[in-house]
Parts: sequence; structure tokens; C-alpha cells
Amino acid sequence: MSTDIDWQHELDSSFGTGNDVPPGHYVAAGRTAVRRRRATAAVLALALVICGGAAWASGQGSMVRGDAPVATQGSDSQQDVTEPDGVSERLDKRVKRLARMRQQAEKPDFLGEPATLDADGLVLAPGAGPVLERVENPMGYTAAQGQSLGIRVMFEGREKYSLLTRNPDGDTSMGTNDATGDFAGWLDGRVASQRYLDVANGVTGAPPTTTDTDPARWLRLRPDGDVVAGEGAVLLEVRATADLGDFALGADRAAAVRVLVDEVARFAAYRVVDGSLEVVAAPGSFDSMSAFVDWARDQYSSGKGMR
Repeated sequence: MSTDIDWQHELDSSFGTGNDVPPGHYVAAGRTAVRRRRATAAVLALALVICGGAAWASGQGSMVRGDAPVATQGSDSQQDVTEPDGVSERLDKRVKRLARMRQQAEKPDFLGEPATLDADGLVLAPGAGPVLERVENPMGYTAAQGQSLGIRVMFEGREKYSLLTRNPDGDTSMGTNDATGDFAGWLDGRVASQRYLDVANGVTGAPPTTTDTDPARWLRLRPDGDVVAGEGAVLLEVRATADLGDFALGADRAAAVRVLVDEVARFAAYRVVDGSLEVVAAPGSFDSMSAFVDWARDQYSSGKGMR
């Protein structure tokens, strides 16, 4: 009896016998596995798409498409637009400067006067000139208050006295009279009148008050009969030939005068009766000596007088 074992035979016998399986069986099984894997991959891809879309919609996604617009919102300091310091002030100055330039470009309106002032100074009207005398800034304005100028000028063949003023906004005023008496005296009186107007319009402060309001102190009668200025007063103009109407009745002599008292020009009339001097002051100011004389004559003719 032999003890050799046929191991190949034993292995083959252990599997038993069975029918042969056709190759198509294995092919079909392989195809099923492939379809199953593809379906699983599709489901996973769809799940990723859904999850990604939800994350993007909720603002948690960090990926954006390269060509998509990106909306951003600035901080509160960027959204609140504030005006830089000084813009309003610079704008206001520019508006005023343009207004002045426009006024300068316009043709001056002389209103029948021989001259006016513009931003650069004196402008003569057609038919005016030459300027015989000029006084710079008789009003004593500061740069913030404006300009002023007094002139003696020929206008249409006649000599004129004028006081011209102009404020920083371009508004002008002109006061002119025919040349009568001395120019310095006329100008002092005109300046006094303009100062009162400036106070009323808020251009300047109140003028100095007159400390000596007694007209009897403005003039004095000398032993030789001449009437001269009193102490502290300046006699600017005398109109000895003035027609003062009833004021001069019974007087040895009478005249109208303009006197500077405490830097204020005042108008008055005086008369000498039996060696005594009487001085009566006008209650207000006038543009010229002629205007004062006409007013005084009318006052006495009506019986009202100057008091």
C-alpha cells in the first residue's frame, strides 16, 4: 500500500462538481457594479451642490465667481459725508467777490454828478475835469468801512465841490454843490452830514458829542465891530450878503455862518443890534450854505424862526 498523497486530486475534489458558468454572467455583474458606483457619485455631487448653494446664500461661503460683481458697504464714517472746515466761509467770500466783480464791470451811474468811486478809485463823468483839488478819505473810513474822497472839479464849465463815498459792497453816494466859499469849509460841513447818515445806516459808530451847545459861545463881537470865532470854535464860512428876511430887520448887520465846534460843522445866523451880538443856531445840518440861507429866510418869513 502506498502512502503518497495526490494533493492536486484532493484539492480538486474538495470543491465538488458544478455546472460551468458562462462568461456573460460575470460581465453582467461587472456592469451592475459600475452603474451602482456612477449613481452613488451623482448623488454625492448633487449633495455637494445643494450644500454649497445653501452656504453661499447664507453668506457663509468664501468663494465667489471671478467675473461676478461684489457688493461692499462702507463704514459709518464713509457714509456720513461731512463738509470740510471753512467751505461755507470760502463760498460766501467767493459769492461776494463775484458780486463786486459784476458791479465793477457795469457802467458807473453818475446820476448827474461829476464823479463817483469804483473799486479802483475816482471815476469822472463825461464832461468832468480837471480835478482842481482832492482830499483823500475825509470821512476817516477804515478799510472795512469803505472809501471816501473830496474833490474840487470842473463839470460842464462850472466849478463843483463833491464828497464821494463807497462801501465795501459797492454802494456809492455822491454829494455835490456849486463852488461857494472855501472848499475846506464846505467839505467839513458835508463830512459832518455824512457822518450822521453813516451812524443811522450802521456804517460807523456815533460821532463825538458836541460839548458846547451854546451858540453865544461860537462867535464873539470885537470892539472894532468885527464878528469872529469864539474860543474853541473855527469860523468856516461867512455869508455877509445873505438875504435872511425878517431876521435882519432892525439889525445893524446880519450874516449866515458855518462854524466848526468840537469837530462838528454847524450852521447859524447872527445879527448885531445896538452893539449886542445875537447868534441863533440851525436845528440841523444842510448840504450847503445856500440851502441853509434859503431855509432860514423861509422860516422867518413864516414867523416860525429857527428856534
